[in-house]
Amino acid sequence: MQPIGVETTQHVQLAYNPASVGERLLAFLLDGFVIVGYFLLMQSFVGALEKSNLMSSEAIENQQWVFVLIYSIVPFFYHLASEVLWNGKSFGKWIMGLQVVRTDGTSPSFSNYLIRWLFRLVEITFTTGLVAFMTVLLNGKGQRLGDIAAKTAVIKTRRKVKLSDTLYSELETEYEARYPQVKNLSDKDITTIKEVLASRKGYEYATWFVMIQRTANIIQMKMDIKKLEVNADDFLKQVISDYNHVHQN
Repeated sequence: MQPIGVETTQHVQLAYNPASVGERLLAFLLDGFVIVGYFLLMQSFVGALEKSNLMSSEAIENQQWVFVLIYSIVPFFYHLASEVLWNGKSFGKWIMGLQVVRTDGTSPSFSNYLIRWLFRLVEITFTTGLVAFMTVLLNGKGQRLGDIAAKTAVIKTRRKVKLSDTLYSELETEYEARYPQVKNLSDKDITTIKEVLASRKGYEYATWFVMIQRTANIIQMKMDIKKLEVNADDFLKQVISDYNHVHQN
């Protein structure tokens, strides 16, 4: 499948792989467990009402429409609400390390989530998922019809990480930070720098060079450094080391 570019807070696009059919299916099944759990919880709640005499069986039958609404509203809107409130994730997607993004790399808006949810009713709810399965299987970016219409895709956000790639790494005891201004940066900035540096194999050198330069320029401004005396990639590597030192002391 073709990689999808996702824009970072430094306005640099990193390539992520689309979720496979199997991964999306597993996420769907995990979400199904959540919905089944909700049904069981509501069933226990109604049973407790009957046993406690707070509501008679006759009263519950007379208000049947209320209970039908309570039973159905959460499962019906589950995927739309979870993706809107959880930045493109549901419980199943979160467990599987998946996320909904726009194909241009920016964060989806409510309208994007709404479009893919409306198509979901046709692709999955009313056709038992067959249409969605076939579309994701055949589409080059792992998109179902709702994703194509909404200009979104589901990507794998989880990457294999070595111990040396973790946020903090061991430094020499007598290490001295060259840029004490790293205190102005956040963990998210450092994580992005590491991802950009590690993305060398995924891009042509010219493209990667532009990414490195842009990231270095933004980090330089955040640290209020007037002029760099080293190459952009060496600067970013030094920033990571200095950040580790500052936050280990």
